[in-house]
This record gives sequence, structure tokens and C-alpha cells, in this order.
Amino acid sequence: MVYLRVKRGRNMKNHRHGDTITTIKSLPTELLVEIIAKVASHSLIDLCNMKLCCKEFLHVAEDDYVYHHVSMEKFPLVPHGWFQGKRESFFLKRCGESGNSEMLYREGMVQYFSSLKLKRGLENLKKATIEGHDEAKYVYCMILMSGKGEDERKQGFDLLCSLKGYTCVRRCRKRVKSFIKSLWLNNKPVFANHKFSLLCRSGTCDGGKLKNVSRSSWVNYEDGNDIDGLCDYCSADYELGLFSKMFEG
Repeated sequence: MVYLRVKRGRNMKNHRHGDTITTIKSLPTELLVEIIAKVASHSLIDLCNMKLCCKEFLHVAEDDYVYHHVSMEKFPLVPHGWFQGKRESFFLKRCGESGNSEMLYREGMVQYFSSLKLKRGLENLKKATIEGHDEAKYVYCMILMSGKGEDERKQGFDLLCSLKGYTCVRRCRKRVKSFIKSLWLNNKPVFANHKFSLLCRSGTCDGGKLKNVSRSSWVNYEDGNDIDGLCDYCSADYELGLFSKMFEG
């Protein structure tokens, strides 16, 4: 928003600044909510600046739709030490209540892997996945693929395939790994040193030589190696092996 960068000083600049605000204030409320939500999704600081412009902006910025889309980039990944003030606590609570995908993802990670609130954590990861959060989708599909039921394993595999290519998967893995390192893990036995059933049972694909060995063989490969020669199921086995390795040690 250009007018947010206008410096106060000369009367002409103040006049233009006021005209711009007046023009935007005349927009329908629904459109103004969309504009402010767009600003919020890119920068929390810009959202705060908009709130300071006038009472109308302050009021519209409190819409659930804005909290649903607001960026949480300025907040630490793990909630330890977040709730030190009423404003921070209120903001994060509103983000969660409004279905902010990043907030759902962070809460889900802490609940599932640290607080042992497995059902609630998995539900929040699922909600964030539905909202299109890639890291949440990555974790959620890994959890599903590590299960014993064929239906949930198939659902997890399909979700993994829906991520946009190996570059996206690798990016998600890197970010999730960073998050897990910052957690106090109480649920790592779910993955660490756990023997999973291989998704690929074919003997004809390029990954066939690894079918009858332990899952640890998958993670002996240097992360980022070309896996184009593997079938989709072998690639999923490979990815689950890398994910489980995050919880070792």
C-alpha cells in the first residue's frame, strides 16, 4: 500500500495522504477486508501500520478473515515464551480460532510431538493440510504412511504425491526438520527406530534391490540425491525413511 510509506511533513503530502485514506475508506467493507487481509498475509508490520491509520481500518482489521490470512513470520516457531503479554496472547488465540493455517500447523506439531495430545495435534495438522499448508501436508502424510491400515497409508501416499514435485518435498522436509529440532520431543518413539512396512512391493522397479533390507538402507543415501529412477512408491518409502531419521538420537 503506497500511502503507508508517505512521510508526514509538508501540507501537500498530508493532504494526499488523507485523500488516499478517504478514497479507500469509501470502498465496500467486504472489499476493504480483502485488501487488509492481503496486506496482513505479506507483513504483520504493514497490518499494524494500517491499524494506526484510522478507526475504520482498526475495526476492519479485527475481522476473522484477516486473522485467518495474517503472516506469522515474526513469531518464533515454538510457542515457548510466546504468551508473555496480553496482546501477543490475544493475537495468537485469534489466529488459531480463525483457522490460520500456519498457527494450526505450529499448534499441531507441538501437540503431536511434544505435548502428547496426539488426537488434537493430528486434527490441527489435518486442518492446516486442508488449508493448503505444505509443511503440514508433509508431516500429516508421513504420519498416515507410517500407520498400519492400508487405507490411511494409501491416503498418506496420495497426499505426498500431491505436493508439487521433489523440490517442494525437499523444501518441506528441510523446514520440518528445523521445527522438530526446536521441539522438546516426547513422541519420538513413534518414528525413531521404528520398522515400517514398505509401500512398494514390486520387484521390477529400480528400487527393487532395496525391498528386502531394513529401512535404514534408504537413509544411507545423501539427502538430495537423484531419485528419479525410483517408482512413486519407492520414493515415498525413501521419504518416510528420511522423516523417521529426524527423530533418531
